Amino acid sequence: MTRQEIYDLYVLQSKNVRKLKKVEANLVRTINTYLRKKDKFQVELNTKLYALVYCTLSEAQFIQIVNTPDGFMDTEIEKIKAEKAKNGVVKAWELLFDMAFDKVSTNWRQNADLLSRRGELQNIINNFIKTPSELRNKIAHGQWDYALNRENTTENPSKTQELNNLTVIQITIWSEVHQFLGLILRDLIQSPKNSFHRNYWINLIKLQQFIIESKNWTMSKRIATLRPVKQNNTSA
Repeated sequence: MTRQEIYDLYVLQSKNVRKLKKVEANLVRTINTYLRKKDKFQVELNTKLYALVYCTLSEAQFIQIVNTPDGFMDTEIEKIKAEKAKNGVVKAWELLFDMAFDKVSTNWRQNADLLSRRGELQNIINNFIKTPSELRNKIAHGQWDYALNRENTTENPSKTQELNNLTVIQITIWSEVHQFLGLILRDLIQSPKNSFHRNYWINLIKLQQFIIESKNWTMSKRIATLRPVKQNNTSA
């Protein structure tokens, strides 16, 4: 791919990302509406749809980031795409960060500070990219209430519990964390020698604060903040 082709793909994918963010916002509003109405079935239905949309948005943003202008060379992009096709999106994210850190320093694995930063990001990938991806695969394969094992021969109880505990709050947290990851990645690949060291700490601190604050988010608190459905007054 030429530099122009990479840029053109970035522009197209940015449009896809903007549309999916609108879809995401609409789904959240829909879920809030059904929470007000106490319609458990519709809340569950739209929450599962939200999980699918989030993972679609995640993949769309992944492609967008990979093709960030003045970022990766075409050979690097092809390597990341090949990793995704062979080993899945989680391994592709890991490779993406490794290659991005190479732009900061080719010896980052021998640098205690950079290695620590990469480790922090790996934990975030595990918690906010890997887990959602696994649940998304279960839902996409029709396992809405009961998750099966990889061979589809028996139930996977832990994943079943995760499916049943899935909420709009959890997915919203995944989505917000994802935005921070995108900011950090762009700093890495666009300005690895300058803004990364400055902006990394800003974005990481904001991300850490968000993760801490969001641990206190609960469905009961969310429902309490929603305006109740207005009842039609009828005269006797």
